[in-house]
Amino acid sequence: MTLEFGISMSLQAHAGAGEDTAQVYGEALELAAEASRLGLDSIWVSEHHGEADGYCPSPIVAGAALAVAAPTCRIGQAIAIAPLYGHPMRLAEDLSVLDNLSGGRVEIGLGQGYRPEEFSAVGADYRRRTRAFEEALEVLGLAWTGEAFDFGGDIYQAANARLCPAPVRPGPPPLWIGAAAPVSRARAVRHGGGLVISPLVEDQHAARQFHDFDQESEQQGRAKLPHAILREVFFGGSVEDALKRHEATIDLVYRQQYAPERTGLTWRDPKTGQKRAMTRDDPDYLSPDFVEGRWLIGPPDRIVDDIVAGQPSMRLDRLVWQPKLPGTSLRSAVENLEIMARDVIAPVRAQLAAREAHG
Repeated sequence: MTLEFGISMSLQAHAGAGEDTAQVYGEALELAAEASRLGLDSIWVSEHHGEADGYCPSPIVAGAALAVAAPTCRIGQAIAIAPLYGHPMRLAEDLSVLDNLSGGRVEIGLGQGYRPEEFSAVGADYRRRTRAFEEALEVLGLAWTGEAFDFGGDIYQAANARLCPAPVRPGPPPLWIGAAAPVSRARAVRHGGGLVISPLVEDQHAARQFHDFDQESEQQGRAKLPHAILREVFFGGSVEDALKRHEATIDLVYRQQYAPERTGLTWRDPKTGQKRAMTRDDPDYLSPDFVEGRWLIGPPDRIVDDIVAGQPSMRLDRLVWQPKLPGTSLRSAVENLEIMARDVIAPVRAQLAAREAHG
């Protein structure tokens, strides 16, 4: 099994660092071209709405431009919030257009959302988001067949609907689903979606989620479905050095955009074993202990060791990271890509291939 590497983009602008949205979008295209040149496998765009930093609200639209800029990379969403797209047939059409524009390189990443304000902004019922997500997956599945279909759900209806144009290749494009709870993982398996895990999920917990996901696949009689994980990667002479180098951008993303108060993050104290809700000012939040359990941080050789050591339990098919967090210059982001390609991806693949060859 070859571990594939992708990059993710949120397209946030760090006003404090002098960035504006037009600059960030233009630089994203340049970065995508570099990712393609360096042999990265995929580019993923995430989605949120109404954020002052301009966080991308339209990953499929952004994906169309990125597909042109990066002609060798697959284009995905990590993740698109399916209940916010109106009728899921419209979502299917947008994805199919992107698939045709990219020559069949689309990866579909979907979730149900977790921020009530994003739903109220468009008049969607946050309380029914799970049902809306389930019906969206059902409609998408019917649309990918290429046949006309009717659908009568609690939220969505369709009569004599047909997806035109069809995707480049017959059948559904690869599907990824964000699913933290057991019932969500079971839903992902039913729809044949791979499991994608967020950057804030601790390594050991992520490994347990992947294991439970595989067990659910077996119980439903499916072959192994793919695993993907989103991780931050910060290079430095040590964990402490890397944290200090990237402190400003980490604070913008993880003390504001993904503050624990917004994500419901909890922490189990390694000394006492007690579990508590975290806040952005919690002394353990973003501490060396916290980030070492979640992110890839430090010298490249250490990062290589961490990826290779985690592969037997994670069994990853995709590892996705952000070379350009808000406030990171394009030059630094390209350097991050080059270091990753040369000093991490190449040796990781060599070590994993050698391990597989020797059983």
